[in-house]
Order: sequence, then C-alpha cells, then structure tokens
Amino acid sequence: MRICFLGGGNMAKAMISGLVKSSFNPKNITVIDRNIDKLEALYSEYMIEISKPLSEAIAESEVIILAIKPQQMGELIKSIKNYVSSSHLIISVAAGIQVAIYAKLFGKDIALARAIPNTPSSLGYGATGIYFNDSVDAKQKNIVINIMSSMGITVVVDTEYKIDVIAACASSGPAYYLQFMEYMIESAVKNGLARSQASILVLQTCLGTAHMALNSGDSIEILRESITSKKGITSEALKIFEESNLRGIVDKAIKANIKRSKELTNEFDGIL
Repeated sequence: MRICFLGGGNMAKAMISGLVKSSFNPKNITVIDRNIDKLEALYSEYMIEISKPLSEAIAESEVIILAIKPQQMGELIKSIKNYVSSSHLIISVAAGIQVAIYAKLFGKDIALARAIPNTPSSLGYGATGIYFNDSVDAKQKNIVINIMSSMGITVVVDTEYKIDVIAACASSGPAYYLQFMEYMIESAVKNGLARSQASILVLQTCLGTAHMALNSGDSIEILRESITSKKGITSEALKIFEESNLRGIVDKAIKANIKRSKELTNEFDGIL
C-alpha cells in the first residue's frame, strides 16, 4: 500500500513518524509540499519519497492524506480532483470541514474519513476521533484506524456532529490541561516554591494521575473520592472549585468550542 501526504507540516510528520515506528516502509510514503525545506527535512529523517509530480504521486497511491490547514483546502482539492478516483481512500485531518463540503469540492463520490488528532500524537500519545462517510468500506476503515492508531488511541463515531465534540475535548484538550498546569505552577511559585520545582512537580503529578486513571478499573469520580479525605486539605481546595462552579465553566468552554467549529464550517462553506 502506498500513502501520499498532501502537506508536510507537523501533523504529517507525526503521522509519518508513527507509521515508520510501526514498521511501515517509508519508501511507500510520498509527501507533496511547496516548502522544499520541509520536504528535505522529512526525507533526511525518514527517507520518504519527495520528488514525484503530484499527478504521479496520487495515481500510484491507494491512500491520500489531506494534511493542510482548512483555509488551503479549497485550492488544494481543485488542483487534485481530476487525479482522484473512486478507488482512492481520502483521509482529512483538517478541522471544521464537513463531509458534505468535501463532496462539493471534489464533485464526485469519494471514500472519505475525517480524522481529528491532537498534538500529543507527535509523541505517540495521541487521541484521535474518526468519522467515515458512507463510501468507506470495511477494509478501508481498518486502514484508517491502523494509520491513526500508530500515533495513539482512536475512537470511531457514527455521526459527524460528534467529531466536533471530540475536537472540543481531545484536539483542544491539551491546551486546557496546559493552562490549568500553568496556573498551578504560578500559584506554587507565589507560595514559595522555586519555578523549576513547581514545574516538575505539577507535570509529574499530571502524568502520574493520567496513568493512574488509565490503569485503574474505577471511574474518574471514584478515584477522585478515594484520594479526597473529608475535611482534609484536598477537600478544602475542591470546595473552592465547587463554589466557583468549575463544572459549569468547563461545560461552557466545551460548548463554545463546538459552536466555533460550526461557525468555521459555515464560513468555509460560504466562500466556495
């Protein structure tokens, strides 16, 4: 199987790294990008193919991965749609562009998967949501899942709306956790710890807690309750979260993220 990446940015690099680590032959990967420096860097690190013409790269590949920014998608598809056939499997990792828009851009029936990874995918600890259109067969679904699983875990959803929810929770999620860690570190420094000490303690606590939650058979709620003594120091801090309606704040933030995804979809559709 040959894979052609259209776009050689960070997400393409993360996917190529995951594929190569999972023993996929890099000689069966082609990357097309206008940035020669990016291409040469990818070739130097992974020995992938970077010199083929666009039409040839698409014609000989079974899988085409659209790894560019949403704003560039219209122009890209116009340049490739005459080379794409019903036998190709298209994977898009761009947020905010729905299946119906791709159908309009290509002007033909295509097998399309929308995959929404997050930035930890570059380290093999990603979380990716996947949605398939009706033209993707069982074999192609397995191909997509295997490719995305090379970077972490995958979740397949049955309705496209859920991709926006995954984007709000998992794709944007690292930024939420990083901001919370940032605030914890700032508070620890204000209360006397050296920044280097506060940083390593907060980061390791976050990592350890994630491992604990993943490896426990208990729910998140039960785990939290098990380490929270009544009238203890932890419960005193959690009480402030409750009084400040942290639950409501998080829900409001997730809903705002989903709303913005819909707005981006409408904005993109409006310029076609």
